[in-house]
Amino acid sequence: MTLELLKMVIFILLGTKIAGHLCNRFNLPVVFGELLLGLLLGPAILNLVAETDGIAMFSEIGIILLMFLVGLESDLSLLKKYLKPAITVALFGVFVPFIFISLLGQLIGMGTTESFFLGIIFSATSLSITVQVLKEYNYMDNEAGSITLGAAILDDTLVVLLISIFTAAITFDASTGFTVPMAWDLIGQKLLFFGMMYLVAKYLITPAMRLSSKLIAVKAKTAMALVLCFTFTIFAEEMGLSDIIGAFFIGMMLSSHESAHEIEKDVDTIGNSLFIPVFFVSIGLGISIEALFSQFGLILLLSVAAVITKLAGGYFASRLMKINRNVALVVGSGMVSRGEMALIVAKIGQEAGYISSEFFTAVIASIIITTLISPLLLKFSIGLDQKEDNTENIRA
Repeated sequence: MTLELLKMVIFILLGTKIAGHLCNRFNLPVVFGELLLGLLLGPAILNLVAETDGIAMFSEIGIILLMFLVGLESDLSLLKKYLKPAITVALFGVFVPFIFISLLGQLIGMGTTESFFLGIIFSATSLSITVQVLKEYNYMDNEAGSITLGAAILDDTLVVLLISIFTAAITFDASTGFTVPMAWDLIGQKLLFFGMMYLVAKYLITPAMRLSSKLIAVKAKTAMALVLCFTFTIFAEEMGLSDIIGAFFIGMMLSSHESAHEIEKDVDTIGNSLFIPVFFVSIGLGISIEALFSQFGLILLLSVAAVITKLAGGYFASRLMKINRNVALVVGSGMVSRGEMALIVAKIGQEAGYISSEFFTAVIASIIITTLISPLLLKFSIGLDQKEDNTENIRA
């Protein structure tokens, strides 16, 4: 087991560095090459890497560390400044895909329950894919990056809430009515999580980091930061939220601490040298070439609908908030990727029987295709925005 895992990790690490080199040479987003590498190394083509428990574990740690890094690199003042447009973009980014793709589900022969859950799946946004591209092009700490980041975080929270409401509606018993446990699952747990985050930020982080600085041990501050990260990852999951939300928020709380830069540097080394590449490659492992050909029409239809609804939702919401066209296009493009969040929601739907096996493969393929398209779309929109900025600077 251990030797097989090490062999697969060797292929992934060598492959991602070569893919990164080629993407940089041809001016493509590095994450695009890593996603394609998953398709190449996986069962679809070379069959050198499989979706084993070990790869899944490395992948899960990778996304947690990635979102923790995003939190550490966040500018709280910018996120607060663009909170209102971020909320608007998140609302449009969830409900435009939900409405249109639910209707599409009805048109392709799904039942009401299945079509509604299909809408929920494609309402999700992959924060990790978008963040990687924004980081690569230094777009984290500006208007477009801050709105996109805030909207994607709120998007994930809204999708989790939608799943809770959907499940409650499916299992609702009219004879018992709306119960206290149901209210706790829907709202109470989420409020408790954010309340705890506030208390930790105010009363725990500074003493914990002060204690770690007094320890005579190697990288004690980074170790303490990771303890906090993993603790709140678990807590978020227990409260019915995505684990990555816990990792992001604790990273954001640490971002203003005096040790933030040192911690960020250490975690970046740990994450990007091993765990984060495994995560991006793992997304491409689930593609089946046979399924791509056998359900090509359905996959194409779902993929086009998925791209257009997110792009349009993000773009028009931004324009509604008086954001200029090119920045609005960056925001819309940043919301397109479905990635790990949609895959998780789809898996929940399959296990609960909300999505039938007839449509499941096409749904997974469509999620992966939108995830492959999104870095290219985001790069294109960033290029347009940068071109306009350069033109304005020349005129000035």
